[in-house]
Amino acid sequence: MDARRTAGASRAGVWIPAMVDTIRNAPAEWLRAAIEATARGPRQTIQISGERTMKDKLLQDIRYALRLWRRKPGFAFVAIATLALGIGANTAMFSIVNAVLLRPLPFRDADRIVSVWGRTNAFPRGLLSYAEYEEIRKQTGTFASTAFWLPQSVNITGTDEPQRLVGTFATGSFFEVLGLRAERGRLFTEEESAPGTGKPVAVISRNTWKRRFNSDPSAIGATLTVNGTPLTVVGVLEPPFNQDAAPNDGYFISADLFIPVAQFPVPKGLAAAGPVMLGVAKLAPGVAVARATSDLDVIHKRLVASGVQSSAASGSSFTAQSGRSLFAEPAQESVVGTSRPALMLLFAAVGVVLLIACVNVSQLLLARAVDREREIALRAALGASRTAVARQLTIEALLLAVVSSIVGLAVGRLALASLAWLRPPANVPIPTDLPLDWPVLLFNGAVAIAVAMICGLAPALRTARPDISRVLQAGFRRASGAGRRTRDILAVVEMAMSVALVAVSALLIQSLLAVQQAPLGFDSSNVFTLQFRLPQSKYPTPDDIARFFKRTIENVRAVPGVQSAALVRAVPFSGNGGTIAYTVEGQPQPDPTSAPQALFHLVTPDYFKTMRIPILKGRDFTDRDDTQTPLVAVINDTFARRAFPGEDPIGKRFTTPQTQGPITVIGVVGDAKHYTATEPARAQLYAAHYQVPLIFSSLVARTTVEPMSVTDGIRKAIWAVDKDQPVWSIYSLETTVERTAGQSRFLALLLGIFAATALLLAGVGIYGVTSYGVSQRTHEIGIRLALGASGERVLREIVGRGVRLTIVAVAIGLTAAVLMGRLATAVLFGVKPTDPGALVGAAVVLGLVSLAATYLPARRAARVNPVVALAEE
Repeated sequence: MDARRTAGASRAGVWIPAMVDTIRNAPAEWLRAAIEATARGPRQTIQISGERTMKDKLLQDIRYALRLWRRKPGFAFVAIATLALGIGANTAMFSIVNAVLLRPLPFRDADRIVSVWGRTNAFPRGLLSYAEYEEIRKQTGTFASTAFWLPQSVNITGTDEPQRLVGTFATGSFFEVLGLRAERGRLFTEEESAPGTGKPVAVISRNTWKRRFNSDPSAIGATLTVNGTPLTVVGVLEPPFNQDAAPNDGYFISADLFIPVAQFPVPKGLAAAGPVMLGVAKLAPGVAVARATSDLDVIHKRLVASGVQSSAASGSSFTAQSGRSLFAEPAQESVVGTSRPALMLLFAAVGVVLLIACVNVSQLLLARAVDREREIALRAALGASRTAVARQLTIEALLLAVVSSIVGLAVGRLALASLAWLRPPANVPIPTDLPLDWPVLLFNGAVAIAVAMICGLAPALRTARPDISRVLQAGFRRASGAGRRTRDILAVVEMAMSVALVAVSALLIQSLLAVQQAPLGFDSSNVFTLQFRLPQSKYPTPDDIARFFKRTIENVRAVPGVQSAALVRAVPFSGNGGTIAYTVEGQPQPDPTSAPQALFHLVTPDYFKTMRIPILKGRDFTDRDDTQTPLVAVINDTFARRAFPGEDPIGKRFTTPQTQGPITVIGVVGDAKHYTATEPARAQLYAAHYQVPLIFSSLVARTTVEPMSVTDGIRKAIWAVDKDQPVWSIYSLETTVERTAGQSRFLALLLGIFAATALLLAGVGIYGVTSYGVSQRTHEIGIRLALGASGERVLREIVGRGVRLTIVAVAIGLTAAVLMGRLATAVLFGVKPTDPGALVGAAVVLGLVSLAATYLPARRAARVNPVVALAEE
């Protein structure tokens, strides 16, 4: 290095060859020692240098590092705590990412299990019809097995109080696709589940067996009355894995009981029902997903060519449409795909926190290494090699990283244990049990190595080969005053990453506020909601269903505290709902797959009054709008403007594929959000529930008291009509609306925590760098003050230097923030990645933190006593 300096080489030209030489020589020396030790046998002592073995050297380096910790325990505590915080957060976040995104679904041959979807312009992921399922089953060269399934609430009666359970209607092949088996009894077969040959049997989960039958073996053969139909329990499903450790509790097997699809409640049978269920299949060995999708396309074209379609008499809503397609995707993508952007954003953010922690510790190690320049120069003068010095510094950094990783692992587990407090949303399917498995341990080890390299690189390069003559001839303060540029660079990097993280956090907080302030189109305050499903066997005709609806509404309106009440098929923001194609009378008939779509609602009179949705034109439904009168509808403002631009929509007519005859518009209401507060305005169609009475419905009741206080009264009002009718999903509408903002709230909260941590680390780092720089310049400052310089000038100089570094860091950080914000676009609402408010706010916050962290050491420097400062040299 001296030769290169003498030759006029640049700083990079001196240090880069030195670094390469160190990396090249040290491992080679250790490897040579290990090979010689193996050749000479375990009892031979390998002499590497003098009388000391490599093992002795490493142990001595470790003991020396521990002595340094004991000599300065404060340094060790701060460094370990800082790194443990960053490593712990990364370990916790990786545990979640590993469990949700990286680890395969814990089913047998999970890599071969795919979801099968129908796709149209309106439904990118649609359901399948039974006709499509039967055709897919024939494709034995592509799929080893195929199943048809759908989870749905079911009524359990015959007990003291009617109950609701989650049942999965499935074909017998469902168990084969997923590799499931019975713990007791048996599973039902494909023949027992098929329409026409189906049997009244059921398979219950282990939890249901324990909860309802107290794990009694006599449960096999017992009868459960499900949706009014007695079913014989033929088996108990054996869980193939710990469901608490899988996303969505195992997704496919999270139900309480499994029922043959022949029992699925549709008026005219499953074969006549249209696309009503999900598809899952196991690929044949060696078949790729792309080939399966190609074969599914061929299957659909064959259905279209064969003319498989519904007739008006059959009542089927299925038509093999040319614009519809079938496709397959890995089942894991269907389970966790929507959570990927949120989790990857959090993983990137927590990685930034770790980098900031590493920079902080690197600054500490660099400062200590500069303080030790004189010691290292003496060691070099006495014959210590560059490799020995680099090894010592590397061991110190590695030991620090290992201890921090162990502590960080504990911190990560504590963070995961407290995850429930953060209330993860349902669309981020984090398992309740996150095991400490090998991938997590390997990740923790890899992070430890990376931390050691990042933290130890700058000190090792700075001091491994000192200029011996310069260090020994210079005073202590002059010698250790070097390295300022490296510390400044690290400080800028740290502040830049902090401002980027704060800016992204500000974007998400603004997005959350925008979600909460977005107009819903209805008033969610003081509204009680619940859901129910009538058993098809007990209410076989539309008139039977309508009579139940009318008597129920009359009873609920009489409950004390209820102001108004109505039924709606799908409560807004509950996740339920559907769309329907429509054709305006007098306009050309569009292609079925490109026909305009509208959200489809079934409501009873007073629904708009209860929800406080304004009626803009026309009238509300009345009790006279029933099965004996022509079909009528109320449309929203968006529907009216799109379907009847510039016209009065009252009295206009349109048709839909699912209804007989034209529908007349009798009213126009304001737009209302249905799924989320962030959805764009959509055409919506409200039909009279008494004209189209279906077995699933929901109750909304506006109250003059706290909504949940009327729960018992409303239950009794419904049970007065039918004592065997269970109800569920009992929430206030405000609670239901708040849950839809769960992902935004979860992201904003976690990123806010990460940003606060980054700011704290940045503030500590800036304070440490400034304070250390001041301490190294105490002698110089004392001389300047003794020669007449004012304390204010010293203060301005130190603070000004901090401000200049902050400006550079803010410029870099805001650029990084814009790039990170673009990655987060998928989870932002009402705010752009370049939002000036978020960027300026982040810059101001970091500026204030930097100013405070710089001002304190600067004020101390301005008050230095020149006599004391000069006496220290």
